[in-house]
Amino acid sequence: MERSNPEERGDLQSGALIRLRGVYPSLKAAVQKVASLILKQPEMAIYASVNEVAAAAGVSEATVMRFCRTLGFKGFQDFKIAMARELVAPPTRLPEDAGPATLVRSIFKANAAALEETLEVLEIQQLLQAGQVIENCRRLIIGGLRGSALAAQYAAIRFAPLGLDLCCFTETYQMSMGTALLGREDVLLAISHSGSTRGILTPARVAKDNGARVLAIASNPLSPLARMADLVLVNAVRVLPAAPDCLAALPSQISIIDCLATLLQQGRLEEARANLAKIEGALSGAA
Repeated sequence: MERSNPEERGDLQSGALIRLRGVYPSLKAAVQKVASLILKQPEMAIYASVNEVAAAAGVSEATVMRFCRTLGFKGFQDFKIAMARELVAPPTRLPEDAGPATLVRSIFKANAAALEETLEVLEIQQLLQAGQVIENCRRLIIGGLRGSALAAQYAAIRFAPLGLDLCCFTETYQMSMGTALLGREDVLLAISHSGSTRGILTPARVAKDNGARVLAIASNPLSPLARMADLVLVNAVRVLPAAPDCLAALPSQISIIDCLATLLQQGRLEEARANLAKIEGALSGAA
């Protein structure tokens, strides 16, 4: 798959491992064997042939080619080139005996890498379209569970000055009740790291069945939520030491939300400024 415009789409010639980590849970068993091999031995994709990779993974050559196409590449050669570029500067792993200074630097580098990788895989045109959908909607529901609930709450705060009719739900039953009342002019922004949690899929299906637009922020572009959504904003993930996996996507989720809020603010600049002044005044009085 070739990029139509490098300014509007994520770079499909880079970020192969990023996309692979995201889609891994959704891959079929045979393709997942190839994925597991590449994740364990990424350098093998550079030097091995198709039949060598197939033999090492215990699958057919056709499965290796299907694996490449699943990641958005025309074939194995394009995948090899992308892997070679990505492995020129592989991410630094945290030593087991790392001291406090090394640990702090590693955490900052991991978060920075997650943002850079998200920029690589995020399709800017999808982001712009999502902004337009929210701009023109009658009502917006923002939903997220567990770790993604923090991102949903952050989105509600960021969107608050924009004058949108919005609600934020971080619990399945509330979200289901809210989406049951949505219609064709409304939008659900569903935020989910895995994109496969039943608690987010159920209200998303309710919203979809009611004719509402469903926007997703998800790490896995092949997840059930991503397949259901009208637009998908893909984020990369870097797991931090001693942190729950559900929080791994938070830095990149927040960055996507910041982009959406900023894009929306451009079309509502005076209203946003006036509302922000009211909010700051109310917060000052409550302090």
